[in-house]
Amino acid sequence: MRVETKGNELVITGNIKSVEDSVKIKESIVGMMTQGVKNVQLRIMDSLLLTSTAIGFLTKLVHQDELKVSITVGDPRLYLLLEELHLLQKFNVRMLNG
Repeated sequence: MRVETKGNELVITGNIKSVEDSVKIKESIVGMMTQGVKNVQLRIMDSLLLTSTAIGFLTKLVHQDELKVSITVGDPRLYLLLEELHLLQKFNVRMLNG
């Protein structure tokens, strides 16, 4: 997995599948927040998974830290997973190019 920061956007390529991947995402977002970002956009290009660690961290950001999180996903399987977990509205999820 690779993470690239572009302003308030985090572009993630590859599968998010390990705790280490979740830690990379967390560290990147915390770094953005340190710079004053209040609205984070995650662009998950091709992962079909999002670890429970990452979901828990994002939920904390939304509810405790009042950070606005938006997620754009490239794989419909990840979209369906987030839909089944009732997270589409919480994370403002949408499909890439759709």
